[in-house]
Amino acid sequence: MKYSPLLLGASVALAFLSPVVARATITPGAQAVIDRFVQASGGRAAFEKTRFRHFTGSLSAYGLKGSIEGWREAPGKQANVVTLGPFTIRDWTSDKSAARTDPNGKIVPLDGKDLEDAIGGAWFENDCWLEPDQGGGTVTVAGEVTDSLGTFTVLDVQPPTGRKGQLEFDKKTGLIVRSIMKRDQVSIIATNSDFRAVGGWMMPFKTVQETPGMAANTATIQVDNVDFPADIPDERFAPPAASGASGVTWQKTRGTARMPFQYIGKHVWLRASINGRPPADFIFDTGASVSVLDSTYAAGIGLTTAGSMQAMGGASSQGRASFATVDSLRIVSSDGDGVGVRGLKVAVVNVNSVLAPFFWRDCAGIIGFDVIGQFVTRIDFDGRQLSFFDPKSFKYDGKGTALPMTLAGTVPVVTVKVDGAYEGGARLDVGSDALIDLHTPFVKKNDLIAKAAKTITTTNGGVGGLFQSKLARMKSIELGPYRIDKPLVGLSTTESGALASEDYAGNIGNELLERFTVTLDYERRQVWFEPGAHYADPASYSRLGAELARIGNETRVAQVLPGSPAEQAGLKEGDLVTEINGQPVASLDRVQFDEKIPNGKPGTKVTLTVMRDGKSRKLTAKLRDLL
Repeated sequence: MKYSPLLLGASVALAFLSPVVARATITPGAQAVIDRFVQASGGRAAFEKTRFRHFTGSLSAYGLKGSIEGWREAPGKQANVVTLGPFTIRDWTSDKSAARTDPNGKIVPLDGKDLEDAIGGAWFENDCWLEPDQGGGTVTVAGEVTDSLGTFTVLDVQPPTGRKGQLEFDKKTGLIVRSIMKRDQVSIIATNSDFRAVGGWMMPFKTVQETPGMAANTATIQVDNVDFPADIPDERFAPPAASGASGVTWQKTRGTARMPFQYIGKHVWLRASINGRPPADFIFDTGASVSVLDSTYAAGIGLTTAGSMQAMGGASSQGRASFATVDSLRIVSSDGDGVGVRGLKVAVVNVNSVLAPFFWRDCAGIIGFDVIGQFVTRIDFDGRQLSFFDPKSFKYDGKGTALPMTLAGTVPVVTVKVDGAYEGGARLDVGSDALIDLHTPFVKKNDLIAKAAKTITTTNGGVGGLFQSKLARMKSIELGPYRIDKPLVGLSTTESGALASEDYAGNIGNELLERFTVTLDYERRQVWFEPGAHYADPASYSRLGAELARIGNETRVAQVLPGSPAEQAGLKEGDLVTEINGQPVASLDRVQFDEKIPNGKPGTKVTLTVMRDGKSRKLTAKLRDLL
């Protein structure tokens, strides 16, 4: 209760993780702080009575109100039920395994970093660092801090499994007033108050949890009751066999559905119907933890929304989201095939303000993990076909190679190697058009920008906003037995958002995935890669060196890369483009434009007619590779 963050989201996979073997250590200074804390809290005998804990309380977060109930059993068990507005989230941790429900009730076992965090969180929740051997952990003095709340001694506390945390002890009272925990690149700060003695042991009855830079996500927990039962049944700390997920429907053949998709701007587009409304265009995105509706689209179909939170984007946490419940979401094809999910809880975000200008079309929303994770999905990029299979009856019948995958929250992760030397986990993000974007900490650790022969600075966009990165041509990317030579790799420079992740090396996008037929099996934690017709195609970036954005009926230049054919031709940001090679630009869609210009043959001359300062100009650029 005092340390673990309120986790409203889906997560990860059932696995058995051997705890790190570590010799417990504590420095004399830290021991003195802990001794005083034990004395101030009621003494060692009172602490021994807290081995089993149960509490109930109220919760307010994201503009919503709800309740929380939790159970703890030392040393490594905890369970919680959180109800907040339309959501009920449950989590369970028992020694070496853990699981959570996603916002729609599907049980998601945890693995990888998420499992480590859950095990470490249970260790903190059960105050294992107070044991005579520090519960196998390490405790040291980090220093002192003084602020408006007082002066505090800060202890660094490292559990045997999971991340280090910091506990801040009030020098006046000896009690823990604040804790700071990391979840990847995000710090979660919990401030305790309203201390009361329960069974002789002092406990905080109020906790305010904050994430720096995400003020809208502040959560307040007010405990109503705490008791120390003699025992808690083991089944309390393990998920039930049934997942309780949203109901799945099959439009034609039970267990299998196949439908075509459009491939626009290196994104997979599907047609989906919300609450029986006419089908609209959605993006299929394995990088989205929940499905998303555009706020204007949601208002247009009469959805009622509630709450507000800041969502994590590629480079920031500035995207605002509210929540809604839809009776049904059906992914459909013209021949009547498709799948549906009932009672889906979705995020509502202003999607089109960022995405529509780059895709030259409106997007009704994003199909995320809460839908995708209920199926085995196969993306045939060559055939432009997406298939859904029932996980219970699925048997792989392709010619590809299976790679093990874990989940980062809800996003599939596989191991990649860059230039034969730099290895790490990379998230498979079908919502990205890149070949691979390497995260800022990974780039810095391996000094990749300095080692690159040449880079160009690019601006990219996502639901969280715009961000910049360096694009470089590296030697190779290896994915299992497969090797892509001379790939174009994004070297992130952003200090916030998903591309600043410390836990993972990067994000793999469709410039790489389109070289395969990709089959994702979330239940078995496997992903199959089968090389396709474009497996060996050389990677290329826009040969014009300019990004054109369409807002309403106008197509304007949004970005011009230095030294590019576009710059050399005299193209400037803000220019209104009216014609390309004599053809009205309004008559071109994004696919036609990409084929003619960014992906056009090197050496091809392109004439753009633009309006600038009220005058029409014809500018001619000669396409070429920039890297």
